[in-house]
Amino acid sequence: MNDIPNAAADIIQRIMQTAKAAVPDSLSDDLRKNIKAAIQDVISDLDVVTREELDVQKAVLAKTRAKVDEMESIITDLEKRLKL
Repeated sequence: MNDIPNAAADIIQRIMQTAKAAVPDSLSDDLRKNIKAAIQDVISDLDVVTREELDVQKAVLAKTRAKVDEMESIITDLEKRLKL
C-alpha cells in the first residue's frame, strides 16, 4: 500500500523511532522494514481511504447534491404550472 494516510505515516515514524532507541543499529533496518510492513498490513485491512480519495468523493457528492437541488426546483415549478 503506497498511499498511507499522513496520520498512519506519523504513527509508523514514531514506532520506528522508539524501536531504534531500544534496538542495536545492526538490527534497526530489518526491524524498521518488518514494523512498517506489519503496520501497512494492518492499515490495509482497515477500511481507510486516502485524503485524496475522500476529497474526490466529497466533490462528487457536492455536484450530485447541486443537481438534485436543481431538479427539485424544476419539479416544484412544473407542479405549480400544472397546479398539482
